Amino acid sequence: MKILLLYATNSGGTFLAGKTIKEVLQKKHALEMKKIEKVRAQGLSKYDLVILGSPSWDFGKKQGQPHETFLQFMAENKGMNLEGKKFAVYGCGDSSYTYFCGGVDNLENFIKNLKGKLIINSLRINGYFFDLNKNAQLVKNWAKKLLKAI
Repeated sequence: MKILLLYATNSGGTFLAGKTIKEVLQKKHALEMKKIEKVRAQGLSKYDLVILGSPSWDFGKKQGQPHETFLQFMAENKGMNLEGKKFAVYGCGDSSYTYFCGGVDNLENFIKNLKGKLIINSLRINGYFFDLNKNAQLVKNWAKKLLKAI
């Protein structure tokens, strides 16, 4: 299976989580990991699975938004049809904010609008750097579930 993992990061947590996901999945599948700004949505069709990873942030005076590069990507590709394309989503956030991992919710809605298919429940990571060992294991466990789902 050919997999593309797209991510954006502010402090590095989403990137590190992505690396862990990549380590698990690339044992059995071909996986490319790229920053979201390096990809055009038209190129997604050549992959069997697309994984999106973003932190949640405040952009445009709105809490719980995905990274600004994802906002741009989503705006540029609004209305595109990727019916049946397999997706998975993960994100980092902070549960002390009103919209914990709201960026994940936004990405899920984007996938729904593209007519894509989420193949596993999204991963929401709380305070990635506050407990690195626990969160790294959380990511690894989610990646193993994803591996079984594909």
